[in-house]
Amino acid sequence: MTPRERWLKTVRREIPDRVPCVPDISIMVPIKMQKKPFWDYYINTMDGSPIGGHYNNEKMSKAYIDACNYFGVGAWVWHVKCNVEDNRVNYEYKIIEKKSDRIVTRTTMHTPEGDLWSETLYLIDDPPFPISKYIKNFKEEFRFIKYFYPPLDNIDFEPVFLSKKYMGESGVNSIGIMAPGLTHLDFFVDGGLGKIGLIYYDYPELIARYKEMHEEWSVKYLKKIIEAKCCDEIETGGSGLMTWQSPKITRELSLDGLKMITRMCKENNLISHLHCCGFEKELVKMCAEETELDIIEPLEVPPQGDCDLKEIKQKYGEKLVLKGNLHTSEVMLADSKTVEAASIKCIEDAAESGGFILSTGDQCGRDTPHENIFKLVEVCEKYGKY
Repeated sequence: MTPRERWLKTVRREIPDRVPCVPDISIMVPIKMQKKPFWDYYINTMDGSPIGGHYNNEKMSKAYIDACNYFGVGAWVWHVKCNVEDNRVNYEYKIIEKKSDRIVTRTTMHTPEGDLWSETLYLIDDPPFPISKYIKNFKEEFRFIKYFYPPLDNIDFEPVFLSKKYMGESGVNSIGIMAPGLTHLDFFVDGGLGKIGLIYYDYPELIARYKEMHEEWSVKYLKKIIEAKCCDEIETGGSGLMTWQSPKITRELSLDGLKMITRMCKENNLISHLHCCGFEKELVKMCAEETELDIIEPLEVPPQGDCDLKEIKQKYGEKLVLKGNLHTSEVMLADSKTVEAASIKCIEDAAESGGFILSTGDQCGRDTPHENIFKLVEVCEKYGKY
């Protein structure tokens, strides 16, 4: 079976030839393999403008797919999205610092109601890091949040179709629609968790308006994606969703969105796939009992997470396809014997009767030994056959 066939058969709750092997090597490993500065995959070094604009990155997508083919693992392609035309907003890019090991850019967002700006640090051998984000005073600048939800009248899905064609039978492609929540606000609100947490308690009416705005836009966007028939999956959730916010806040801000997204996916034969690195045990229960989610990952083990793969399989394996959960440092940065033993245990804990994809507990680190990724495939072929 091809990686794509194996993935789709698993998600349909059928039995494939063996356990799918889909470690998360999404950014760092593929870019390092290119032996070029990391910033070459994010920005144009002449003017600081982002590669692929604000919505897609074909260059990174190809590097990732090529890496998956090299290792023989399944691809989960989320790097390319559709282009959305927004005539309300213009962006101006400027490099404000350039050294041998770093580049700092400033992006000015021009809107009809004024300007916002952000700054980003690009390193030669690591992914970028935001220094300052657009919204710096949530109450005073709340009116700008609508500009992060572009009109959906003119959408170009061609980049998604081209990426899917390049991927072929190597895997599946996904478009992200995050649930509303504190982790989503972190994309454009400055100050990190500490400040965003205070915003949640200080401005409940504004948070409620943000939630409503996000959900209305997400429904419209998902309808467009469904009509275009351009992807296999919708990725939802959000990095650190249950680490950034309590189960109570998750119920208040995020659960309605998750219910809506997973229901629409189910009704239209589209896979729903939730990513939530960090703490996730309570979210697994919530999704299994209250949503129509198909796949959940990465089910991280302590101390980064709180998941026991065997326990989750026993409790929720009939409802959810499980994807995980090898420790990205203690296992994936160790020797190949450690990787083999941990992988076998994952298969023993969760592969029975299908519904399991061997993966890592979040993204593999930049310096993950290649032999350890090859070892995952070897283990699946030797011990993961049905």
